[in-house]
Amino acid sequence: MRPPSSSVPPETPVAQQARDWLLRLASGAMGEPDMQAFEQWLLLPGHRHAFERQRVLWRSLGARPQTSVVLQQPVRRTQRRWSAAVAVLMLFCAVMSAPELALRLRADHRAGVAIRHVSLPDGSTAVLDAGAAIAVHYGQATRRIELLRGRAWFEVVPQAGAPFRITVGEGVVEDISTAFVVSREGDRVDTAVEQGRVRVAARPDQGWMYLQAGQAAAWSKRGVAERGASLAPDHVAAWRRGELLLENAAVTQVLSELQRYRPGHVFVRGDLSALPPINAALRLDQSEQALDALAAGSGLSVTRLPFGIAIVQAQEDALPARR
Repeated sequence: MRPPSSSVPPETPVAQQARDWLLRLASGAMGEPDMQAFEQWLLLPGHRHAFERQRVLWRSLGARPQTSVVLQQPVRRTQRRWSAAVAVLMLFCAVMSAPELALRLRADHRAGVAIRHVSLPDGSTAVLDAGAAIAVHYGQATRRIELLRGRAWFEVVPQAGAPFRITVGEGVVEDISTAFVVSREGDRVDTAVEQGRVRVAARPDQGWMYLQAGQAAAWSKRGVAERGASLAPDHVAAWRRGELLLENAAVTQVLSELQRYRPGHVFVRGDLSALPPINAALRLDQSEQALDALAAGSGLSVTRLPFGIAIVQAQEDALPARR
């Protein structure tokens, strides 16, 4: 079978639907019901071929050479439609990025898809995981870091009369001469200590909980801080060394972690809960190779699309046999 042509496809209803699906995939906002509807759409006659044509065309848009001056009118109309489609995509991305713009206005330091090291005004160090953002509030007797998103590791320089605090919503993590990590995912906050001690409180009206090296705690919005399982201190924030270390982790959890370090969205097709848990030791500066290694070790297939999109699903022989 010949590969799909990269020429401008006709504006048939199926071609328009294929382009719509591609735009929705690029938005990263498709849930499981949407992915199921996409799978059903692909099964219809001619739809997969139409989608592949659109995929090849979108890849070629950025490097398309200048067209000749003499063109037939129908082709001009088609190109105008595609120009309009690109404009719609840009507008859609602008709307979707409104929360990102608000975050940029609040943040003093942000990390993209790579880990970022930040030197704080007092000589302390912060390491931001991919996608993390912090705001810095320093005064004469105040050292406060607001964790706006993601997770960050801190190594604190002691300073008499100026406690070092991390605030996440109402919650507070206060340093007592230490190195520690704090993460914020949705309404959940986690913290773990690598060296020294910290004290934490989920709300101002709660008493302090003290943590030492290898100890962790977590809470949800308006919840109570609870101790977590102990862990080896060298496993605390292993990501800052460029390593993803997960023990007995679900495949979906590993995919979620890898998502931080990829420019495009990862979609999961089907149910992966039946796949056995894995132990993962992956390099985060090689996220594509890490994704391929995970796929090879877990019986997954990966389909890559434009805009960095990856669609992951289980291979048939990797799933337990149905009884």
